[in-house]
Amino acid sequence: MKYSVKIPMRFEAMRLVICAVLLLSRAIPVFADQPTVGKTAPDFVFTADVPLGRLRKLSDYRGKPVALHFWATWCGPCIRELPLIADLTESKADKLTVLAVNCAEMDRTVSSFLSKRNIRLNLVMDTDGKISRLYNINAIPQTFMIDSDGVIRSVQVGSYTKKELDYAVDTLFARR
Repeated sequence: MKYSVKIPMRFEAMRLVICAVLLLSRAIPVFADQPTVGKTAPDFVFTADVPLGRLRKLSDYRGKPVALHFWATWCGPCIRELPLIADLTESKADKLTVLAVNCAEMDRTVSSFLSKRNIRLNLVMDTDGKISRLYNINAIPQTFMIDSDGVIRSVQVGSYTKKELDYAVDTLFARR
């Protein structure tokens, strides 16, 4: 014997409306808060000077341009580009803050990786992925060039060549 339950039409319509509202309420913030060129870079808190554990915010760096670079130790293009990022960190330290955001890896893995290669970075650990989600990172490496007012001026998805990186930095400095 087959059983069937008839749901009154008004309940079915209400269910559809509720589903639509829930879906839209999840989608609208994603589209509304996209970190894009011309918008203020989303602020976040991170631990700087890891042994000392000082809390910092991206907005603490206002007044000086920032290169916000997302990477991981398992990413081939990231590994190839990392010496350029490290060189930029050291060579432009007086004019540019470079923050290298590691995407969702363990501290031990990252510190071992960097020490084996003798690479020094201003490291931001995003072990829980919150910063990556805030910046809608869906591919790495990815770099946001942020001016001294905190506005995103360019976004590079994929690795830079030396020439491209120099151009992006020079363009950022020219906006001052």
